[in-house]
Amino acid sequence: MSLNPCASARIACCVTVCSAWVATLAHPAMADTDLFNNGRWIVVGATDPGPDPRNISVSINGAPAGSFSELKLFYEFTGAGFPQVFSITGRGALRPSLPPPGEFGGSFWLTRYWDCSIGLVPSLVISELDLLVNPKDPKVLIFQGKVSNLTSFEATDFRLKFPSPGSKEVKVEVSYTLVATRDFCVDSSRQQLEEGFQAARMRANYLSDDENDNDLIRYEARLQACDWYGCFGTSGSVCGSLHNDDSELVCFDDRLVDPGMLLVHQSSWPRNTPTLKINFDSPSTKKLNPQGFVAASSDPDEENVDFWANWRAAKSSYRTGKKVGKFEYTMKAIPPGRVSCNAGACY
Repeated sequence: MSLNPCASARIACCVTVCSAWVATLAHPAMADTDLFNNGRWIVVGATDPGPDPRNISVSINGAPAGSFSELKLFYEFTGAGFPQVFSITGRGALRPSLPPPGEFGGSFWLTRYWDCSIGLVPSLVISELDLLVNPKDPKVLIFQGKVSNLTSFEATDFRLKFPSPGSKEVKVEVSYTLVATRDFCVDSSRQQLEEGFQAARMRANYLSDDENDNDLIRYEARLQACDWYGCFGTSGSVCGSLHNDDSELVCFDDRLVDPGMLLVHQSSWPRNTPTLKINFDSPSTKKLNPQGFVAASSDPDEENVDFWANWRAAKSSYRTGKKVGKFEYTMKAIPPGRVSCNAGACY
């Protein structure tokens, strides 16, 4: 059996590849504020050092706890104390890290889209979070709150569920229902490029093989395979190496056949940063196309790689007060490692 010529071009570039306020807890950083400690999880309010920090109004079981532009989440691991496993920022970045010897690398971001009138609208920002403490389930951390893109839609049922992390997986389950706050339209020309309505995305740094957070993308798509009797559809694992130039990551009209998209780190070198993965529940896989872009950069602190799932079933326009869509997905950090591939994402 052989793949068709288009798929064969892919192969050429494929890479094998309860609530407790803390008075005596030691501060991870001098300016940080201890908010919660149940013996397993520690939540600390902090200042986001990134650009354009935005405050989150934080409460615990409804009781106000202050405003912070970043929340740091720590979890107890035997022999490692309480390493930080997640960062939540008001500007909408969620950044995971595996327990030691893992390091922080890339980040997850929520929904954004291209508006047909005003251009690219930034990702959702997080304005409110209430920590829902359940003493009977101390291993699980749940936040509920509000997100908005500050111009056209918002969600008041935003929810983050952090199950107990492990050495091989740190994850958060995300859900929210977007509702239009004004009439708006989605740029159809951007939708044709598979970037018009980005359900969720991953960002990372890639400068070279010697300096990067992640170095490969991977997803499952429907491919065409051929043998002596003809051609037929088959599912395949599609991979694409990252390059430090202005380039599109997916050159085909691929549609996901598996809910998982990975921004892979194939080795613990040059730093032990994790592979990032998003598993989509809603919108459904059959309504999502993978796409992304790398912007040429020489800045080791810049996240110059964007990799997202485009919601091609988004409507062309929405009216004020109408439901835009329900979004449910799981964001994961897993250890670096090689992945299998049988097709390439670009020529």
